[in-house]
Amino acid sequence: MGDRANVLVKSSDGNVYLYTHWGGSELPQVVRRALAKKWRWDDASYLARIIFCEMLGLSNFDKETGFGISPIIGDGENRVIEIDVDRQSVTIYPTTMTFPEFIKSNIWWND
Repeated sequence: MGDRANVLVKSSDGNVYLYTHWGGSELPQVVRRALAKKWRWDDASYLARIIFCEMLGLSNFDKETGFGISPIIGDGENRVIEIDVDRQSVTIYPTTMTFPEFIKSNIWWND
């Protein structure tokens, strides 16, 4: 049970997965809101934090489970939003677009 999904924030400096157990269906919109701020698009560590803070707004995060941060993917591997900081692109397979294109889009999960 759950509504699992991940955001992969990747750059030439490394990758990090941001995981939600309950907010996966809303994750494309959450990422859209984070990117729409236009903060730190070229800084992977800050951008990952900005996205994660938006994710935390999905629910009461002061619990033992619900969210995670990892160098490898865990649950929800079938729903991943890939943020490529170096290319400034977003991929929700099979579609890839630039940050500005994604902000204006209404792309959602293909499941």
